[in-house]
Amino acid sequence: MPALPNIAFLALGLTLAAAPAAAQPASTSFCFVDGSQIKAERFESRGGNFQLYVPGSATPLQYPASSVCSVNVDPCICGGRAPAGAAAPAQRADGVDRFGVYGSNTIGERMMPMLIEAFAKRTYGADPVVKITNAEEKEITLVQGGATKAIIDFQAHGSATGPSALLSGKAQIAMTSRPISADEAAALDQKYQVDMFAPDNEHILSLGAGAVIVNAANPVAQLTLEQSARLFSGAIANWREVGGPDLPVTIYRRDDKSGTFDLMKAKVLDPSGQQIARSAKSFESSELLSSNVARDPGGIGFVEALYAGDNVTVRIASACGIVSAPTGFSTKTEEYPISRRLFAYTLGRPQSPVASDLLRFSLSDEASALKVEAGYVGSEIEFQDAAEQDARTQVIVNTPRAFLGAGDDVPADAMKFFASAMSSMRRASVELRFRSNDANLDTLALRDVKRLGQFLSSAEIAEKPFLVVGFADTDGGWAKNLKLAKRRAQIVANALKKASSLGVSDANVRSLSYMAPVACNDTEAGKAKNRRVEVWIGR
Repeated sequence: MPALPNIAFLALGLTLAAAPAAAQPASTSFCFVDGSQIKAERFESRGGNFQLYVPGSATPLQYPASSVCSVNVDPCICGGRAPAGAAAPAQRADGVDRFGVYGSNTIGERMMPMLIEAFAKRTYGADPVVKITNAEEKEITLVQGGATKAIIDFQAHGSATGPSALLSGKAQIAMTSRPISADEAAALDQKYQVDMFAPDNEHILSLGAGAVIVNAANPVAQLTLEQSARLFSGAIANWREVGGPDLPVTIYRRDDKSGTFDLMKAKVLDPSGQQIARSAKSFESSELLSSNVARDPGGIGFVEALYAGDNVTVRIASACGIVSAPTGFSTKTEEYPISRRLFAYTLGRPQSPVASDLLRFSLSDEASALKVEAGYVGSEIEFQDAAEQDARTQVIVNTPRAFLGAGDDVPADAMKFFASAMSSMRRASVELRFRSNDANLDTLALRDVKRLGQFLSSAEIAEKPFLVVGFADTDGGWAKNLKLAKRRAQIVANALKKASSLGVSDANVRSLSYMAPVACNDTEAGKAKNRRVEVWIGR
């Protein structure tokens, strides 16, 4: 057996063929996950176990393959930054990386295959070889000059299957179109002692938006979330009840394993205490769901906005009067009420070198254009449409309590500053938020701070003034929230200083307390969206 750097063998239902004795070196060094090391004169592999023949013993020592973390590596190394016990690449003596990418069908249907294809061309100069092994399952082989470099076990059966595959060791990258749940994170922490919400483990692939879609012949173009919930539950059975035609409602839904259905439950059904109708037709594919709605004049469905196809994407009206559609800007700022983050979760840096490189590429600026091509928003910073910004400004200036509750007054000097700033500056598509009940920026904000530093330093922006503006929810009154929002803005300004060579002073930091909300303050989710930091840049 030739010397192999950083090779780890795992028992993933895989039996390694024993190398012929003549092909093995004088001794083979096995490194174990507990840090011990054994040199064997020869070895065999049977049934997921290694049998090591060592000097002075007539019978072999037997160890499970999962206990071996590297072979013929001196000094003994058990991989990079991955937690102790984390899944190592299933790699054989042929030097071929084998690893799993499991999870979200939303990501796995279009985005991740495009990223893998681009990564293969960029890294190895050849298209990957894709073999369909089952519904939503592929074996993707990366080749270079006729030689196999890596084999990816790619399965996209839904977000719930990603974290479970990380836990079992079947995957090194988990795709989820929702945040990892507390139970999933706890199970991984218990096994691997890892904080799944830390930047090394939680990665934002892109931002997306869920959409309520109706057939193009349906005149209903705007719904509240409550109306949407009642339609999907079957409580509203005819379109005439929401201003549409006298036509029965037909419901189309994603399957239970889908992160898209999780999003629908969390943002549409659960807040109204509704459950999906038993009569709803279930689909594992968003594209297939959308095509069915397009053929049904009475159809309603819920998909990622990019899968709307020939259907109408319904605008969402909130209880406090905010109406929004899933535009690129409202998705990037997460102001659209059914926006969401699309994640890749790992146990630190993937131990498979190819998986690690694939993840790095997927998070790069180079991959951003591919995500746009796949129908998602890219990572580039943009400005709110000038007409939309001006219209919003007029509403807030003309009705200072717009979207606020009774008694939530806005001081005249704050309104004057807001009106003046909005006439000379533009809102950038970064709204920086914090970890729940924490003063630390969340993983998306940490990513965006770096991009923001580069953007503000670019030739076309560098000479323009900018402001870092903090906002809050309405709990606690104006004065208290003025201080809280200022503190948030200062944290972002400090992070911006560290991430770039920009000169950020107190003059760049402002607070507007609870004014100009981007969501209603009647729910915890709405309040969380309003606890934000915006960046305004001179026109």
